[in-house]
Amino acid sequence: MALGLDGGRDSQAVPQHANHVWALDHKGWIRLGDGSRVEPFTVTDGFSRYLISLAATGSTQHAECQPLLERAFREHGLPQIIRSDNGSPFASTGTTGLTALSVWWIKLGIRHERIDPGHPQQNGRHERFHLTLLEAMRPPPPTKTAQARRFAAFVRDYNDERPHEALGQRPPASAYHSSPRAMPSRLPEPDYPVEAAVRQVRSNGEIKWRGELIHLCSALAGETVAVEETADGQWQVRFFSVPIGIIDQKTSTLRRCASAAPQRTEP
Repeated sequence: MALGLDGGRDSQAVPQHANHVWALDHKGWIRLGDGSRVEPFTVTDGFSRYLISLAATGSTQHAECQPLLERAFREHGLPQIIRSDNGSPFASTGTTGLTALSVWWIKLGIRHERIDPGHPQQNGRHERFHLTLLEAMRPPPPTKTAQARRFAAFVRDYNDERPHEALGQRPPASAYHSSPRAMPSRLPEPDYPVEAAVRQVRSNGEIKWRGELIHLCSALAGETVAVEETADGQWQVRFFSVPIGIIDQKTSTLRRCASAAPQRTEP
């Protein structure tokens, strides 16, 4: 089982082809010979085991992750699903679970699949890869430049030369190809139905609904969301096609929801 963006449990996708599911994470940090810290960022393709990205990043901050992912999207195309844990910068502890990264993925049409908290085995293929990666990190090199060179050599060997048991002793490159979904030059805007109650998220993450201010998520600042009534009479908020919460009209707050098909909107 895995967590959807609404916090509800969904079946975890089994990779069916290249670029169906990409897994990403940060490998535990190490201290280099010069005293600096490296916390490698890794992305693998779940079907072919191809190593999409490996970088000697110094932190888990969004500012280091997004440029690396953008480069991967431009080089390899877009995956259908990205699987991650529930840590920053991939997910937040807020009601929506959204971060700047996951908002960006939604706009690109990528589904974010989060594993259950405390269950790294749900991302088992990627976790096993991290064990293999240790050979490129021990003993710690003297500098970040030296670590980056070691990683570059590891990527070439891992993708193009090293046989993989799950691939019939073939290397990952033999089973990988780029995605037909190219990185767009411009991010799309949501196409909500004309009957939807569309609201722009304020700079503090709030929208105005029925005279009340409802806090959604600061990561959505400047974006537009739709408020629609569900079959059971609740007001559901969604961003693009992703339900992000239900407005609790008694408390004027957003609470987590399971996906529900909208029926009509506030007149």
